[in-house]
Amino acid sequence: MSGWWLPAVSAAAMVCQDVLGVLMVQAEASYRAHRAAACDVAQDACRITSLMIIGSTVLVGRDVALSAAVIAATLAADYIGTWSGVRLGERLDRRKEQR
Repeated sequence: MSGWWLPAVSAAAMVCQDVLGVLMVQAEASYRAHRAAACDVAQDACRITSLMIIGSTVLVGRDVALSAAVIAATLAADYIGTWSGVRLGERLDRRKEQR
């Protein structure tokens, strides 16, 4: 069975984790406890998904190309997710100021 869909799923989980992580930190800084807690729980679910994929491909799997693709996709998604989360949080903060 081919697992070439794993890099895409791992990358998506990492992007979601990072966006939620940024939003969680911003919510914590604004003393929004429920939003911060909800983001933290959702972020953990994304982290677990990503770790399961990385563990099954890199630590257990024997396909070096697939392992490299999962690692590369996850690292690229890490950068993209954090960047996107900061930009999204910036927009949300601007909306809050305009009210």
